[in-house]
Amino acid sequence: MKNILRITLPFCLLFLVSSCKKSFLNEVVPSDGSLDPTVIFGSKEGVNNALVGIYGELRDYASGGQQNMYGIKSWQFNFEVRGNDLFSDPGNWWLYETNWSDNGYGRVATGGRTSVTWNMLYKTINNANAIILNTPNLQDGDAVKAPLIAEAKALRAYAYFCLARTYQFSYATNPDAPGVPIYTTPADAAVSGNPRAPLKEVYALIVSDLEEAVQNLPTTRIAKFRINKNVAAGLLAEVYQEMAMSDQTLWAKALANAETAMNGYPLMSAASYNDGFNTASNSEWIWGLMFNGTQSKSYAGWFGYIEPTNTPNTNFSARYNDIYVNSSFVANFTETDMRYKFLAAPGQSASLPWKRWVTIKFRDNATKSGDYVMMRAAEMHLIKAEAQAQMNNIPDAKTTLYALQLQRDPSAIKSAYTAKADVISEILLERRKELYGEEGWNYFDLKRYQLPLVRDGIHWSMLNIPANSNKWRWQFPQAEIDANKSLTSADQNPL
Repeated sequence: MKNILRITLPFCLLFLVSSCKKSFLNEVVPSDGSLDPTVIFGSKEGVNNALVGIYGELRDYASGGQQNMYGIKSWQFNFEVRGNDLFSDPGNWWLYETNWSDNGYGRVATGGRTSVTWNMLYKTINNANAIILNTPNLQDGDAVKAPLIAEAKALRAYAYFCLARTYQFSYATNPDAPGVPIYTTPADAAVSGNPRAPLKEVYALIVSDLEEAVQNLPTTRIAKFRINKNVAAGLLAEVYQEMAMSDQTLWAKALANAETAMNGYPLMSAASYNDGFNTASNSEWIWGLMFNGTQSKSYAGWFGYIEPTNTPNTNFSARYNDIYVNSSFVANFTETDMRYKFLAAPGQSASLPWKRWVTIKFRDNATKSGDYVMMRAAEMHLIKAEAQAQMNNIPDAKTTLYALQLQRDPSAIKSAYTAKADVISEILLERRKELYGEEGWNYFDLKRYQLPLVRDGIHWSMLNIPANSNKWRWQFPQAEIDANKSLTSADQNPL
């Protein structure tokens, strides 16, 4: 962790929002990120600006990585193409992630992908820890300080949740398994490093942070890139969904937090669905990372890969456009479903049958600065339905599921299944249909249920990865093993 232990300079240019003013830092120098913490944490404006900086790090291009390593959306999409439904051109970006290759784009200790992931998430944790430690010293009252601390704790919890799901098997496999090192105070280059904490301790911290965030955060915020009560509840619903696979009593908490998260965020209309999933102003988006025209990532951004050539509502030349859709996945949709967003791939030929389909679900805006979706109400509906099914409330689970299905497809038919396992399978399929391309949920659902990845349809990389194969967990960066005095080669995840 030694290479990332400094406070991120919270540039206001990261987000053009009304509260980002020069007075936040009063043009403090130097501007190389080595600011005196007493300056940053001398006012609530400085703390607020430090929080903005964390979101910027999550959204920004990853220093030291390859072109398809651009922050948290890259981490998510890496898992998206590891599922069955979306995949890359085998001669272009994302091919190694699609093929689960153990190289620099995969899970190996010397790879760039694991280093970028580790550094980004632990930088988030370290910066959040600095805010949590120093904010109580502000002269303002608890009404000002508590939400700032809560937001930092939510960010810390989110980072630990991402780390836990990346570097160990599902929580239900073994809660006592070694997780990742825990840091709850700011570290610097003098810190020798902490050992791997048991997975259950990592999750205990995640839950504690998010429960406090839900309690102390308001629903109001200056923009959707900020975590508010709804986002914190949504993250807590995801965490309880993961943990409930081991402890069935937690499904009730997953359900309750999902309901809190989606309160005030109605399911989008067909017109909004057709807009291209590129703006946080969409009424269903609970959380989104926002851009403006000067912050466009263009080729190196998410839309540069997933958006196909010459799609509707775009007036600029194509970028990489190298993501395709499995034919078996397309077959799950009726043509009356608003989510049927598949087109014949440009230039596809009989010799390349896997190149048959592309998706126009995601389309950048005219300035190549589309926003990144991070959480939507539909996901919360599906967590609610799954929780109801898991708690053996099959009628309500089917009703909750059907409400979403009917919103998406006027021809939808309510599930006729009565067996719990069948209803859960239908919910998991609906999660694939609703959330594809967004956060890698097909991969994480397989991992959560301890199921194998068995690819079908027309896919150029027909993998069969057994459940709980070592391939489902990544190796720690070798640089961390070397620098952290509490870790040895015996702590490394095996290949």
